[in-house]
Amino acid sequence: MARRCYGYGRWDAPYWFLGPEQGKGPREACDNNPRLKAWLNLGATELCDCREFHRLIGENAWHEGKPRLQPTWRLLMLLLMTFLEKPSDNGSLRTYQRDRWGRVSGGETCVIELSGLAAKSSSVPVDRMPFLQERIEIIRQRIRTYKPKFVIMYGANEGKHWEQIAGRTLDRESIVKPDLTDLTFVAFTSHPVSHGRRNSDWKKLGERLREKSGPS
Repeated sequence: MARRCYGYGRWDAPYWFLGPEQGKGPREACDNNPRLKAWLNLGATELCDCREFHRLIGENAWHEGKPRLQPTWRLLMLLLMTFLEKPSDNGSLRTYQRDRWGRVSGGETCVIELSGLAAKSSSVPVDRMPFLQERIEIIRQRIRTYKPKFVIMYGANEGKHWEQIAGRTLDRESIVKPDLTDLTFVAFTSHPVSHGRRNSDWKKLGERLREKSGPS
């Protein structure tokens, strides 16, 4: 899983979100054994269906009924809905999270992580280095192959890794084209739950992306 599990959705999706590592729900176990079992049950593929994966680990709060908004996903979805000029109120975001976010079928997002192992926070002592360079190269190859409309790379501490993937220098809050394909825009930004980030920051980034590339 540390080597081959990248996250959720489809490689051929037009909208990519790349973070440092998966977080965990408040009731999840500290170890990754339930996640490993779920990943194996779903075929041990590079990408899983977000809703099905969470169903298998018993974390239903994000996808059942009127779901809770997952804090990181909420702001990434807010950016995406702003980019697409679609409703971005909490009710609309809940519906999108439940039905489309990171879905293999019927989705339009690729929600992936630099590390293949989840942790409750970045302070949890997890070995995040195994296969790092291999994963960076795989992500580069997938961007080159599938040419998404944009890739949001979030997490200030991972800037050097985002630059490796993009193949160029990245300034915080910049929107540029990487050396991989001239059909993709890359945005480097802080983590959605980092201190001081506001809803308006994510809306502005979505608007800037739309101005540069257009949603169609």
